[in-house]
Amino acid sequence: MKKHGMFLMAIGMMFCMAVSAQDQSSQTDNRPPRQEMRQQQTPQVRAERLAKQLGLTDDEKTKVQALFEKQNADREKMRSEGANLTREQMRTKMDEMRKSEETEMQKILTPEKFAKYQDLRKEQMEKMKQRMQERMGDRPAPQN
Repeated sequence: MKKHGMFLMAIGMMFCMAVSAQDQSSQTDNRPPRQEMRQQQTPQVRAERLAKQLGLTDDEKTKVQALFEKQNADREKMRSEGANLTREQMRTKMDEMRKSEETEMQKILTPEKFAKYQDLRKEQMEKMKQRMQERMGDRPAPQN
């Protein structure tokens, strides 16, 4: 009888540990799923957020939204062509697109708003790097 009791107690403890581990993981990641986040980041939503952050005029907001729509179309096109490109070719193409988009943004915004835009981008990049490091934990960062 003692053997059965110990065996049942061991199974119960393993079950409790598994349940508590699942419960903790759900508490640490309160972000919406990646697909849902992508859907929330429509050109219109992005333009609205940037308009609030930078105090854009209606004209600037309209132009920024059009730029974001063009970015989405360009990125979709690149993703569809991406299977034919090497990693280095993809990186080069992305860099070219980013520089072109930044030049367009500079044409749309006033110098003060563009400077603030660049500061916001730097903050976002830092946050993204920090999240990547947190996810990576003790693993070494990928080599570029």
